[in-house]
Amino acid sequence: MDLLFFGLAAWVLGLAALPLRRWPVAAGLCGLGSWACCAVSVYRALAALAHFADIEDFSAFLDTADAFRGAAGILLAGTLALNAVALLLRFWKRDG
Repeated sequence: MDLLFFGLAAWVLGLAALPLRRWPVAAGLCGLGSWACCAVSVYRALAALAHFADIEDFSAFLDTADAFRGAAGILLAGTLALNAVALLLRFWKRDG
């Protein structure tokens, strides 16, 4: 459940940084918080897989490894896209 919470928080903070381009400190904190939540979510997924290996539940490990890999990829790609757009809009607004 915490994986979903931190993953959604990463995207919500990335979206929150979009309208904050006039306040660079607040936008930067949202971006930093977005990356931190993304990192926590990916780490927790890795820790869950390590737990399955530790207790030697290889069927659970094999059943969930592809799903964790796919979810982590989508989470990282979405977080990168949202933060890149927020950063580009911030610099585009400054020049324009």
